[in-house]
Amino acid sequence: MLKLAIVTATTNPARAKACLDSWAEHATLRGTRLFVVENGLDDLPYAGSVPAFEQGVNEALDTDADVIACLHDDLTIHEQGWDMQVIQAFTRFPDVGLAGFGGAIGLGADGIYREPYDPMQLARMGFRSNLSDAEHHGIRRTYAEEVVCLDGFSQIGRRGFFLGESRLTVEPQPRPWTHLKQLGFVHHFYDSALGCLARRQGWTVRFLPVRCTHHGGQTAVGDPGYQAWAATQTEGGDRGFWESAHRIGYDEFRDVLPLRLHRAFYAT
Repeated sequence: MLKLAIVTATTNPARAKACLDSWAEHATLRGTRLFVVENGLDDLPYAGSVPAFEQGVNEALDTDADVIACLHDDLTIHEQGWDMQVIQAFTRFPDVGLAGFGGAIGLGADGIYREPYDPMQLARMGFRSNLSDAEHHGIRRTYAEEVVCLDGFSQIGRRGFFLGESRLTVEPQPRPWTHLKQLGFVHHFYDSALGCLARRQGWTVRFLPVRCTHHGGQTAVGDPGYQAWAATQTEGGDRGFWESAHRIGYDEFRDVLPLRLHRAFYAT
């Protein structure tokens, strides 16, 4: 059976404890390792979501984990056996590189690159989840299906994907989290960017209908310390990160955007 590891980043372990406990309480597998990256605690500087998850995933890749679940520390899981759903998806579908608990069937406007740039051209389409407030974000789905990208709160990747392996070429590729950090991503749009990287390398992305609650923003945006740090890093603070991330994504992923489920849109 494939082995699972979990990676999360937190600015407040006490606040996050109930969420992390829910992952273990509703898990079936035993021996799953949890890697917690402390972000902005005590004398540690804030790193931002992308550098923090890069660190945690690299640590997990040093183990024998076959699947690595990058989960936000403000995610409560309600579904018993959620981890078996994850393992079964990656076992049954060898082309799946990424899976998660909320995803979209489209990314990017039809007119992208034919019209003047607007960051809203990079919006997701057809978001589905089994979140407690699913209808607030899109539609509710209670069955698994293919999507093109996932929400950042759950980015679950096959070992090969997180190592940078491609299904389209034997040429070595950079590790996804490292590549995003090198491009300049700190926070925002990295979830969509991972979907773009999956498409570029020939992997599919799958939504899993795990019942959960994403408390939203506590991992970074809702933390006052993060906001204060962001204001020292870029003009406009967190809003500056948002604007920069969308521009980076727009420039970097011209080869695959817009993302659609239809295979005609797949990179070749």
